[in-house]
Amino acid sequence: MKTVRTQTIHRTAATTILFGILFIILLAFTGCGEDSSVNNNTGGNTEGNTSMSVKLDESITGSNYPVITEAKALITEVELETEPSGTSHEIHISPVVIYFNTGGQIVSVAAGNLPSGSWNKIKLKIHKPEDTEPIPDPEFREGTSGNQRYSFIIKGTYNGNPFVYKSRKSAGIIINLNAPLNTGNGSRNITLLVNPSLWFINNGNVLDPGNSSNDDLIDDNLKNSFKRAFRDDNKDGQPDDN
Repeated sequence: MKTVRTQTIHRTAATTILFGILFIILLAFTGCGEDSSVNNNTGGNTEGNTSMSVKLDESITGSNYPVITEAKALITEVELETEPSGTSHEIHISPVVIYFNTGGQIVSVAAGNLPSGSWNKIKLKIHKPEDTEPIPDPEFREGTSGNQRYSFIIKGTYNGNPFVYKSRKSAGIIINLNAPLNTGNGSRNITLLVNPSLWFINNGNVLDPGNSSNDDLIDDNLKNSFKRAFRDDNKDGQPDDN
C-alpha cells in the first residue's frame, strides 16, 4: 500500500513539473510576441509598400542668417488622403523623429502599407508629446510640464553665439501632392521638401532664435516650411515622371 502511494506521489510530482515547463515555454513565446508588437509600433519603421522621405530643400545664404548644425522634429499620424471622397489611410501613427540632414541628403522617415488607390494629399502632425507617451528621443520631453515638452528642436549659432530653439507647438500639416500617387503596383515613396531658409525670417528680417518674442513667428515658419510633396521612388529629391 505504501509503495502504491509513493508511486502516485511521484507521478503527481512529475506531472506538475511537466505542466510547469510547458507553462514557462508558453509564457516565453507569448513574451516574444508582445515584444515584436511593441517594436513594430515604435518610430522609424521603414517597411511597407509606401514610404515617406524628407529633404531640406533650400541652401541658406546670408551672413547674418543663423547657422543650423542640427534640426529634428517629432511627428506622428502620417496618412494619405484621396479626393473627392476624403478617404484616408495611415502609413504611420506612433511618434517618430525626423533627423533632418543639413547637407541636403534625403532622410527616410516612415513607411506602411496602402491599399490600391489614387492619393492626392499627405497629412502629418508635428507633435508635442504627452506626459507619459513613449518617444524615440528623450530630448523632446524634459519634464511633465507643457513648457518642458517640444515638437521641433533646432541647434546652431547666431552671430557667433550658440543657440537651441525648442518649439512647444503641435501643428497639423496638409500638403497636396504635385500629381496623384497611384498605389497597388510596386512600392512607392513620397518626398517632402522642407525649406529651412524660412525658419528664422520675417518680411526679410532675420529673427533671433534666442529672443522669446520671436517664438510665435518662428513656430509659424516651421509649419509653413513644409512646402512640397511628390512621388520620388528612387529617392533622388526630384519628382518622378508619372
